[in-house]
Amino acid sequence: MKARGLGRGLGAILPIEDSVIERSHAVEEIPIDAIEPNPYQPRLDFAEEELQELADSIQKHGLIQPITVRAVGNKYQLIAGERRWRAARKAGLTHIPAYVRTADNTQLLAFALVENVHRQNLNPIELALAYRRLMEECGLTQEEVAQYVGKSRPTIANTLRLLRLPPEIQKALKAGTLSEGHARPLLSLESPDLQLEVFRQIQEKGLSVRQVEALVARLTASPAKKTLRSLPDIDIHTKELAQALTHHFHTPVEVRRKADGSGEVRIRYASEKDLERLLEIFGVRI
Repeated sequence: MKARGLGRGLGAILPIEDSVIERSHAVEEIPIDAIEPNPYQPRLDFAEEELQELADSIQKHGLIQPITVRAVGNKYQLIAGERRWRAARKAGLTHIPAYVRTADNTQLLAFALVENVHRQNLNPIELALAYRRLMEECGLTQEEVAQYVGKSRPTIANTLRLLRLPPEIQKALKAGTLSEGHARPLLSLESPDLQLEVFRQIQEKGLSVRQVEALVARLTASPAKKTLRSLPDIDIHTKELAQALTHHFHTPVEVRRKADGSGEVRIRYASEKDLERLLEIFGVRI
């Protein structure tokens, strides 16, 4: 399906038969057990704690926002609102308010994607997979996907590139233990093994996004074999430590670390008086 009427809203992109429009605006109470999940749902994970909190709210206040479904024989299939549907079942509801619409499989994926993108419920990998499905199954270009979901084309392209990362890194992105900002610099590294090495440095040392960018820049700039072990003084905390010590002692400090974990700290002093000041800080009396 090629996108139609891009930029004119979801209704223009996914046209609905005129005979269904009036019905889609009316809220119907339908049996909750007659509803099936959306097989094209781009969101894969639903946090149990969040579902329970919503279920508790529904028990107290009811379900304020209806879900959206399509009729499939004697059943209904979710288009949007799976989280609300799951929570309503937890809350013990037997019927749920819903808009009933007409949609084919392509439109079903599109509705679910757009709802989740706008609600910011998808992790970066789910989002990338959803964009790819829109391109492969709906025949959209990156530019059309961008217009479809209200994002820039470079944003779509950068998100799709995350699918090139090794499975271990993608798993961390899905779990939220690695941010998209940390992952993007890894795409500049050609070797999956090197990407994994840097990823483990991020996890072990708690590197900031800026530190990851600096580390990747050093690795990509090196003409030598691109492994962490091939670069001397690879621990980028060293420079920050030296700067912190220089600020603390008010005099230049150098920190040098070796591969075996040993190293040295050099503190300069400008005069005998400056040396006495440093000795006083260290609590050394001569």
